[in-house]
Amino acid sequence: MRRVFFLVLLSASCALAENSGLTAAQLAAKMSDAVEDGDSTARVKMSSPETGVLQILIKSRRTAGKAATAYGILWPNERKGEGFVLRQSGGSPQGASKAAGGSTTVLGAADMKKPLFGTALSYADVIENFFAWEKQTLAGSEAVGKTECVILESRPGGRDATVYGKVRSWIDPQRMVTMRVEKYGNSGSLVRRIDTTQVAKDDEGRSVPAGMSVQAGGKTTEIDGANIRHDVTHSDADFAL
Repeated sequence: MRRVFFLVLLSASCALAENSGLTAAQLAAKMSDAVEDGDSTARVKMSSPETGVLQILIKSRRTAGKAATAYGILWPNERKGEGFVLRQSGGSPQGASKAAGGSTTVLGAADMKKPLFGTALSYADVIENFFAWEKQTLAGSEAVGKTECVILESRPGGRDATVYGKVRSWIDPQRMVTMRVEKYGNSGSLVRRIDTTQVAKDDEGRSVPAGMSVQAGGKTTEIDGANIRHDVTHSDADFAL
């Protein structure tokens, strides 16, 4: 029975991939282009039992092969001023974090696995673009809720700096939006799972994940982040602590 199910799934996968008209490399390139969307700002809410509710301002600048992002806590008041900056250009991400009291700590490659503000996200999750990794393959199809998705498997090449061994993305080929992402360590074990709970249009009319649920290491963090704007131009000072 298990073999029959696998054959049915494989047939559905081939049909869905063919209907999308995209190879793995083409699908990854389209998703990567959506990630590398220039300058933007967003306000998000992150909620988890460990941290309570955090209101966060995000500034990002993403172009081909380069990324910079700055996260700052706006609320609660006792954590206001806490934040971090990350940059990546070819090699491992580098940056710095700032405590609410003003002290700063350098962030390097070894810190990318650490939790972001104590949530289920890591620093790597907000800076890495795995759709731009060297190795991209189609790995089947599966429905996430009522949405039939193509599964894209991304693996880093020798020049791709990452804390992960592979990433699997469940992509809605109609709206070109990820409905689920699973990230695996170098040992092959599942490290982090991100489910899209709500899809909305951004200010440029593109479908984006507006609600997400992140699970990692026994932690669960809910993210509400529909408010994103691209009508901004950042300066280098926006990515300095």
